[in-house]
Amino acid sequence: MIESYAGKLPLWLAPTQVVVATITESANDYAEKIHQELHAAGIRTEIDLRNEKINYKVREHSLQKVPFLYVVGAREAEEGTVAIRRLGSQEQSVKLFKEALAELKTLAKTPY
Repeated sequence: MIESYAGKLPLWLAPTQVVVATITESANDYAEKIHQELHAAGIRTEIDLRNEKINYKVREHSLQKVPFLYVVGAREAEEGTVAIRRLGSQEQSVKLFKEALAELKTLAKTPY
């Protein structure tokens, strides 16, 4: 399967489904909260709180073939949103976290 998908496994099969990455240290508490809620919902998630530029984090997690990257900063923490980057897409969308979580749960279900 790894060869067939070139390492880009479907969401339901990926070992890490979502990485929550911060832009600034001020968003660390919000990122922790999102990480805990995703984990409680059964989503395989990791958190990236390192003091690195966001472009570096995006590139690194893209190379690791993580299907979703939730980017949070001060604005997202204020508004209760997440900036969503999907693997293989250059586009970014911003959604309320509750909406993003509901959508992710649907996408992460096993197909059988």
